Amino acid sequence: MTDGAGETPNTDVKLPRSSKGARSRFFDDPAIDQMMTFFLELMAETNALRERVDTIERLLDEKGSISRDEIEAYRPDADGEAERSAWSQAFLKRVMRFHEPD
Repeated sequence: MTDGAGETPNTDVKLPRSSKGARSRFFDDPAIDQMMTFFLELMAETNALRERVDTIERLLDEKGSISRDEIEAYRPDADGEAERSAWSQAFLKRVMRFHEPD
């Protein structure tokens, strides 16, 4: 949805702070579900940290010195986004041991 000038209006979205209903179970042992949740959350955090390091490296290459505000405001160009996406996909394949069909 856009306003008359073709711009997307800035609207705040309020998400619930907690889930409702029972936690999904995928394994007979609830400890395995907890371990998998921990593992997937750790993978997401690792990926986020890797993107932040990538941001810092790119800004330092470009400017030589940077501020925290510049790190927070940075958005990669299309090539940078493609590199990050490729790294994330390779990370998932390594950690989850996904294999391409022969």
